[in-house]
Amino acid sequence: MDSRLTDRLTAMAAGLLISGCMSAPTAPPPAAPTPPSAQAVAAPPAQSGASALSYGAVTSQVVKDKTTQADLLQLFGGPNISTTDNDGVETWVYERSVTQTDVTSRSQNWQAAAGLGLFFGHASANAQGSGGQNAAASSVASSFRSLTVVVKFNQNKTVHDYSVRASQF
Repeated sequence: MDSRLTDRLTAMAAGLLISGCMSAPTAPPPAAPTPPSAQAVAAPPAQSGASALSYGAVTSQVVKDKTTQADLLQLFGGPNISTTDNDGVETWVYERSVTQTDVTSRSQNWQAAAGLGLFFGHASANAQGSGGQNAAASSVASSFRSLTVVVKFNQNKTVHDYSVRASQF
């Protein structure tokens, strides 16, 4: 075989080998925006700049016969429901809930490389595969959290009793 032809075939084989093995990396698909993760069920801000309402905040900051209605308004904002029964006992109910949805996606891309071989000084190009394949999977997970706080007051507007119920499913 002519040496120029052999050199040309060798150069072509090297070019095919390089281009077949060095495919441009594919960018991963853009990820779906992740909603902010809620660590505690948060109360809407009160006009006084109330902090987050959570199980831990209620149990650590509300003290029977000491915490006042004004304290609760400052800590957690106004209640969702306020009632007074026939005996004059005032009850406040705080209800907070949040739904969180997480979407995850996974994508796999692969491409078959061209098989090239040099055999006894002859360059041979044997394309074993030139196409690519994509695989994608996604999953959605939702959770719901709720917090209910019921506070009953004494006649002097201090906390007589309270209960806290947190649920997650």
